[in-house]
Amino acid sequence: MGTNITQNLEGITKQFLDINRNYINKSIDVIGKLKNSPTQKITNINQDLIADVFNGIVKLNLDYYSKLIDYGFTVTNKILSVPENRRGENEEQGSSFTLAGKGNAGSSIDISFVLDNSKSEKAFCQLENTPFVSIDEHKENPDITVSFQPQSFDLEAGKSESISVLCSVSEKSAAGTFYSYARVIGFEPAYFTIVLTIEQNTKQDVINTQPAKKTTAKK
Repeated sequence: MGTNITQNLEGITKQFLDINRNYINKSIDVIGKLKNSPTQKITNINQDLIADVFNGIVKLNLDYYSKLIDYGFTVTNKILSVPENRRGENEEQGSSFTLAGKGNAGSSIDISFVLDNSKSEKAFCQLENTPFVSIDEHKENPDITVSFQPQSFDLEAGKSESISVLCSVSEKSAAGTFYSYARVIGFEPAYFTIVLTIEQNTKQDVINTQPAKKTTAKK
């Protein structure tokens, strides 16, 4: 039964992403027609304002992607979690937060967050992540790699450390939205999610869509 529920969740998620992708594509088409239309009927429309509105819509969609992915992972974890008598300290396991970024193939996407040590003792921290997987096709993308700076470090009790998450995207990378799980060894079972949107390589630019996050290590 758990498998059927998971499949239903995957189907609903895919439909939602398809609707959003179609909406964005239609919006791009409309913006293009407005900018290139020879008619004088729309000369009183501020095209810069239209572009700003569209950019805002795109960013909202990215936020929705992140929230939807987090919700889906949380629900799936609850469905597939171990029985009550074996749950132990994994009871509260779930993605702590999501880091979202956007860029082109052949670019680097730099995201950051702050890790707090609320424990009563010093902790040795080491970061690692899983391979990136396509949201649409559920296939791994080996053309995206991640390095953390610092990768491993000691964090004194009550102190904080700023972590840079550098995502390198190969020129061969396919376009689409991909996710990866990352965790700080030493603070298990907590983990967080990295979501990257890779666009066709038409411009040499990189856009970070989410500001630095701050998380608190749990005891």
